[in-house]
Amino acid sequence: MESCRNVLLEFVYREANTQIQGLGSGIRHKFNIDEVIAFALNRLPPMFASTDVGLQIKRQECMALQADITKVTRQALLGVRRDPLREPQPLEDVELANAPYALLEAQDSLGWKNLMWCDLPKALEENLESAIARYNSGNLSPRVSKYGALGRRTVNTQMYLGKSTPKYSVAHESKQKEYEIYLLESRYLIHSLERLIIRMAQNRAQSFPQSDLRFIRLEDVLSKTLNQLPPLYATSAKGLAHLRHYAQMNIGSEVAIMVHEAMLEVRNASYQRIDPLMFSKIRYEREQSLAKVSKLLLNQQVKWQNLSKAISKSLELAKSGRVCWERSPHGALKQ
Repeated sequence: MESCRNVLLEFVYREANTQIQGLGSGIRHKFNIDEVIAFALNRLPPMFASTDVGLQIKRQECMALQADITKVTRQALLGVRRDPLREPQPLEDVELANAPYALLEAQDSLGWKNLMWCDLPKALEENLESAIARYNSGNLSPRVSKYGALGRRTVNTQMYLGKSTPKYSVAHESKQKEYEIYLLESRYLIHSLERLIIRMAQNRAQSFPQSDLRFIRLEDVLSKTLNQLPPLYATSAKGLAHLRHYAQMNIGSEVAIMVHEAMLEVRNASYQRIDPLMFSKIRYEREQSLAKVSKLLLNQQVKWQNLSKAISKSLELAKSGRVCWERSPHGALKQ
């Protein structure tokens, strides 16, 4: 979940990357960093947070565990080779689906390095203009494109016909680092209990008065519950199925009680104060960006859940010569 995170992830990722890079060049490629991370997280205490305040507190606690993180990560480099849950069958996209993952998919589709949510409308529009410019250039004869108004359109079109080179987000270093941590949630590993807890909380919510539900945020309930449970991370479909079956058979009833207690605790705490959710600025940026993308694509309802599909469809239409977006004044001449 976008605003519920095991804060240890950033520490273990950094340590795993450092240790792998410290190996010989002939052996590095044999390690899957996500498997190393999952192995280590499953052997360290959970450090989940859901608010900006909680994030800072948990970071301090993680710093105190650095020696343990280094030791367990070193063990992970050996352990992943004999992990019985390690399986070549990857996790399904539906399991990995979250807002950071959607942003990375958009980055790949649009050829934009380090894409941030604020860059998305511009990156998409430029790709659409480039696609239709290539279509137009292939359908204009040399004689027609040399004279008159159509010739002027061709000159404008040439802006989008140069060699495609990756673009980069231009942002302050602190914001770039925040996005690097934000995007760690898109790694190919998931906590096998997250969906179970979310489903339980949603079911339990039906027994709460509507007036209370506005004080109970799912992210806070998830964070508090996961901090009481053993970390059960998986990097493969088989491993995920195994851990979920284990949880349902062995700790399912305990989890249900924990979820209910967490909901009560969150509600009572929120009566006094509601802290901003983790990555609240990025979440706001995402909402504003997706609203602009929706307007750009002629008022489609674009959310992060359908962002990849919306980008793919619009680019296909542009490649076939159809203007499927509201063109800005700086874009190519309207048809």
